Formats: sequence, C-alpha cells, structure tokens
Amino acid sequence: MKRILIRSAQDPQKSYDALESTKKMGGNSGNLLYVNGVSRTLDSKANQLSFGGFKSHTLPDVSDWVNQVNKKYDHYVMPMANSFREGMTESLRGMTEIVRRLDIPVTVVGIGAQATVKSFSSNDFQMASTGGKKKLDNHKTEEHNRVVLEFCAAVLEKSNSIGVRGAFTKQYLVALGINPDKVRVIGCPSLYTWGPNHRIINSRGHSFDGRLEKFNSILPLSMNIDYRLAGIERMIYANLFQYPNITSPSQDSKSARMIITKDEHYELQKVNLGTPVHTKHPMFLRKNVIYYPNPWGWIHDLSKKQFVFGTRLHGNIAGILGGTPAHLLAHDARTMELANFHGIPYTKYDRDNDFLAEDLFKKTNYEKFNDLMPTNFANFIDFLHENNLSTIYDEKGKTKNFDKVIDKLKLIPPIYPM
Repeated sequence: MKRILIRSAQDPQKSYDALESTKKMGGNSGNLLYVNGVSRTLDSKANQLSFGGFKSHTLPDVSDWVNQVNKKYDHYVMPMANSFREGMTESLRGMTEIVRRLDIPVTVVGIGAQATVKSFSSNDFQMASTGGKKKLDNHKTEEHNRVVLEFCAAVLEKSNSIGVRGAFTKQYLVALGINPDKVRVIGCPSLYTWGPNHRIINSRGHSFDGRLEKFNSILPLSMNIDYRLAGIERMIYANLFQYPNITSPSQDSKSARMIITKDEHYELQKVNLGTPVHTKHPMFLRKNVIYYPNPWGWIHDLSKKQFVFGTRLHGNIAGILGGTPAHLLAHDARTMELANFHGIPYTKYDRDNDFLAEDLFKKTNYEKFNDLMPTNFANFIDFLHENNLSTIYDEKGKTKNFDKVIDKLKLIPPIYPM
C-alpha cells in the first residue's frame, strides 16, 4: 500500500469547530475544494492517505519535517492554486527547499498563474494580486520568475510532469524555459470530485440553458463576492435589494470569524465599506452573509439553490459540484483560463455593471461544460497515472471509506451572523 501525504490545511474527512475551521483554510475556504477533490480521487485501496504540511514551508528549519516525511511516506502530493502570483515569491522559495530535500516522488496538481485580464490577453505574464491592485515591478518580476523556475525544476526532478490549471499558465512556464512536454494542462481538480459523469442539467435531463428555463426571483440564490474588486458594491446592493432570498458565503477567514464572533476583524479604514466585511453592513444585519464551516456542507447547501453567481472562482465551483448552474464573473487570468478550459459560463467583470442574477441566469449554458467533462477528466486521470498515482477509478470508482464519512459532513449547516 502506497503511503501518500497530501498537502492540506484540513483533513477532508474531519469536522472542525467553526472558529477552528477559519484557521485551517489557508485564508480562503475555496482552498479546501481542490484538496478535497484530489483526496477523494486518490482514496483507493492501493493508497493510504494522510493530510498536512500546508504551512511546512514557513518553519524556521524544515529539516525535522522533511526527515519525518521521508521516513513515513512514499509520495507527497501538492494540490495547489494560483501560487504563481504577487506575494508568493517567498512561499515558493520555501516550498522549493522542501521539494529538493525530499527523497520521495512529489506531484504538483493544478497550480496556476495569476495576472490581470490585460496580461491574459497579451501574454506579457506580469504576475499580480487579486483585483489587480498590486503588480510586480520589473526587478521583482525577474526574481519571482527565477523562483518559479527553480520550484518547477525541483518538482520535475521528483515527478514526470507538473499539472497546471490552464493554457495561460503553461505558456508562462514554457516562456521561462520549462520543457512544454513536462507541463500538463489539467484544469482544477476540484471539478473532478464526483468523477467523469458529473453534469449540470435541467429537470428534463438536458444540459442546462438559462434561456429555456424560468427564473423565480423568490427562490434561494447564492452570490459570491471578492471584496477586493473595485466597484463590487454596485453588484452587491443591486442584487441584495432585488432578491429576498439571497445569501452570500464568506470565504475569507477574517469575515468568517466576524460572522461567528460578531467582532470586527478588518481595519475598516482600509477596506471597501460597501462590502460585507464589517458588522454594520446590510448583508450582515439582515443575515444574508453566511459561513460554511465545512466544505461538504457548503456544496450540499448550494445544491438547494436555484442559481449561483459571482466573482469567486470556487464559490461558483461549489455550486457546480452541488449540481446547481453557476455563472462566474471573471476578473483576472486565473478565473478566465479555468473558465475557458472547463467551459464554465462566464462574463468579464465590469465595475459599472449591476450583474443582476436574472440577467446572468439567462446567459448561462452548460452544454460546453458537460461536453468537455469526460475528456478533461480522462486527461486528469492520465496525469495522475503518469506520475504513478492510482485512483478510485482504477477500482470501479468506489472509495474505501471517504463517501461514508462525507455523507455526514454534508449535513453540517451554514452559520449565520449572531
């Protein structure tokens, strides 16, 4: 039996106290979805899974941690997100040291680059932060690129290929000098959680097409928000006062703790007060903003919504995993490359647009997503096999114990403001 350590902030088969869960999400609960997807896929009889190491690169000395991993495990799997971005240079440097010192295979799954929409269109590969407020200057860009190149080189010494989110990320790595044959575009592993047959369909069993469906303004909706985007308050207020049964999941750890404790966790002079990151916001006072302490409960709750929409990539993916049509408002390279690869319905974010739910609903069509799923999934499994990882789909698609455990975790409800 292969002993696999999966880099994760949480054990996907455990339930955590609400406040504790906010400290075990890597700053954003969306991080848990792609880890959970990889974990379920690898829960085969041939594997013994363990979880941890999410902050190992921050240790003053990684020697003891590396020695323990070398002794206890046969493979280190690193599900990752938009780690090629502004602000991640030092973290990547630390992870590079760990990968170099490990004596076991290392597989990176789903890593991506984050740049502006303009960079995405022009392929100038200038890494940035969410919202495009911070971009690397030329000197820092050179340093960041060097660290990214070193990280990928270290990984490829321990694996046959590196799995990236989309074509933009692959083009970025190839431009740095990485062998294109060693870079596999696999998309986001979160979308493969339920296997190759997951579809978004209507009541008649056909691919969902919002133009053919009836939108009911009093049915429950879910709106996901990234407070860092300029002008996002326009969409927030337009939808808040249009739809009485709208909720908005809080994905960042600080606003999640605000919901749980009713205390302010942001410096209010530094944030957009039109967003629900403070206790005086109408969405907080009216209990529209909520927090899911468990990602399986998040997915299950969204399965009961009519529609999911907004600017959070995994806020929409949670809806898709729940079988609910979702519409992404793409605002940077990472959101656009994944939407394009998977066929997720999307509209470019525009700060001057209200983005009413009903308008987005009518523009939402899942025919492309449904058509692409089997091919994308097969490509994902090929990547895992290429890196000597067996999956539940080598064993008729059945997990050892995973599904029995998460059936209980799905019932954990959201938390509303006190």
